[in-house]
Amino acid sequence: MSIYSAFSTPVLAMMSQSHSMDVIGGNIANVNTGGYKSTDVRFSTVLSDSLFNQSDLGGAKPLDVQNITTQGVILPSQRDMDISVNGQGFFVLNTAVDGSGDTLYTRDGSFLMGLGDEFTTTGLGGETITAYEGYLVDKNGYYVQGWEPDNQGNFSNTGTLTSIRVDPFAFSDSGQETTNADLSLNLPANDATGTVRVYNVKMYDNTGELKSPILNFTKDSNLNEWTISVTTDNVGDTVTSPAQTLTFGSDGYINTPTSYTVSVTWADGNTSSVSIDISLLTQFSGNFTPLNYNQNGLGTGNMKNISFASDGRIIANFENSMIQNIYKLPLAVFTNANGLSTKNGNVFFESSESGSATLKAAGEGSYGSIAPFSREVANVDMAEEFTKMIMTQTAYNSSSTVFRTIDEMTITARDLKR
Repeated sequence: MSIYSAFSTPVLAMMSQSHSMDVIGGNIANVNTGGYKSTDVRFSTVLSDSLFNQSDLGGAKPLDVQNITTQGVILPSQRDMDISVNGQGFFVLNTAVDGSGDTLYTRDGSFLMGLGDEFTTTGLGGETITAYEGYLVDKNGYYVQGWEPDNQGNFSNTGTLTSIRVDPFAFSDSGQETTNADLSLNLPANDATGTVRVYNVKMYDNTGELKSPILNFTKDSNLNEWTISVTTDNVGDTVTSPAQTLTFGSDGYINTPTSYTVSVTWADGNTSSVSIDISLLTQFSGNFTPLNYNQNGLGTGNMKNISFASDGRIIANFENSMIQNIYKLPLAVFTNANGLSTKNGNVFFESSESGSATLKAAGEGSYGSIAPFSREVANVDMAEEFTKMIMTQTAYNSSSTVFRTIDEMTITARDLKR
C-alpha cells in the first residue's frame, strides 16, 4: 500500500463532513419555510480491497435521510388561503392548468391565486368586460388539484382531478325565489274612509331578479275593516291577486285573514307567487308604522370568496349570502413517503422507493384533516441542528489534523530517502 493512499481516508472524511455541514446549513436556512422537511446525514463505511478484503481503510461516505413524514409546527394565520394538513397526506399539484403536466406533491398550503386564460363576461350594467381566470396555485405557480361535485353536489373520491378555479366569475348563483314573507305594520284606526296607505315590498321572482310590488291598504267605511290589494309601477305587469278585506277586532289585532298571496306575472315573463303572513297587522290610533318585513328569497350573485372545511371541501360564498361546495381537496398518501424525490420549490414527486400515490379524502380513517387559517412550517429542530453542527465541525477539524499529520509523514519519508 502506497503512503499516498493514506490521504484517501481523511479526504473522504472531510468531504463527508463538509456535505453534512451543507445539509445542516440548508435545514437552518429553511427553518421558517412552509412545509419544509429536514434532512439528516448518516455515514457509511467505504471499504478498500487494495490491502485486505473488508478493510475499512477507505474512509466514510455520507447518506442523506429525509424526514418527510415528520410533521412541522402548525402556526395560526390570518389569510383565508392558508391551510395546513394535520396528519398524513400531501396536497396534489400539477404543472399545467389542464392537468397534462407533471404531478407534484407538497405540504405547503400557503396558496395564492394564479392567473389563467383571458375571457369576456357581462358586467353589472350589461357591458362586456375582459377578465382573467384565477386558479388556486402554490408559491411556484403550480395548480392545486381537487375533485368537482356531481349534479347532486356529492363528491367521489375516485373522480378525476381538476385545477381549482376561484375567480369571482368562476361560479354564479341563480338565487332563490321568494315564496314566503312576514309583514308586521300598524294601520291608523283614526284614518278617514277612503284613505290609502302604501307599502313597497321586496321579493325575488322565479329567476332570482329583485321585484318591488306595492301593497295598498284602503280604509273601508266599516270601522274595523281595510282592503288590501297589489299594484306595480311597470307597464306590462299582470297582477292576479284579488283585493281582499282585512277585518280587525275591537282589541286592534287582525282577525281575518292571517295571510295574503301576492301573484304577479311580470312584463319580462317571470312570475312571483308569495304568501305573506299578515297575522301581526294591527289597527291602533296613531301613525302608519311599518314594523318588520322578512322574505325567504335571495338574488343572483357572483362568488365573493372561498373558505375551507376540515374535510377538504372548498366552499364558495356568494354576494347574495348563499354558499355552495365547489371542490374538494384530496390528500395523497404513500407507502413510504420518506422515499419521495425532492424538487426545487419545496415540492416532491413519486419515486420507486416511495411507491405510487393513493388519493384519500381529508379526515378519512387515520389520514390527516385540513386546518383552515393555519400554515405548517419546517420540522427543523434548531437546538438539534446546532448540536450536529458542533459535532460536524469537530469531526472535520479532526480529519484535517489527520490529513496534516499524513502530509508531514510523507515529507519526512521523502527527506529520509534523500
